[in-house]
Amino acid sequence: MSVGVFLITHDDIGISLVASLQQMLGNKLPLNIKSLPIHHDSDPLAFCYYAEEIYASLEEGDGVLVLTDLFGATPCNIAVSLLNHYHVKVVAGLNFPMLVKVMSHAFTLPNASLDVLAEKALRGGCQGILDVSLLYPKTP
Repeated sequence: MSVGVFLITHDDIGISLVASLQQMLGNKLPLNIKSLPIHHDSDPLAFCYYAEEIYASLEEGDGVLVLTDLFGATPCNIAVSLLNHYHVKVVAGLNFPMLVKVMSHAFTLPNASLDVLAEKALRGGCQGILDVSLLYPKTP
């Protein structure tokens, strides 16, 4: 068994991140991962139902890590609707370094727990944000 990864994002952000990850890793993703795009004209109640269906397809007994792009927005609210009824951890602020960190950790520890992967997501998201200009100062 393993933890599933579920991206709930505005438009095709999650789909694009997964496609980039597949390109980077050569389609060898260590975890089962799915994305649910939420469009501006989407019915949030209907998407709560879709989210439950996708959760069920990802859950193998160890829980599902739900990553969403923006705290307080509709995709995050849909993710929050899963918290009381399902074995999930929800992390908002999804970015590519976060997703890479989760997947690379899953390669090294395929049986990592939901709590461990949620922590890796938080760390990867924060550590992937850098002011690169400070690392490469201008030369005179």
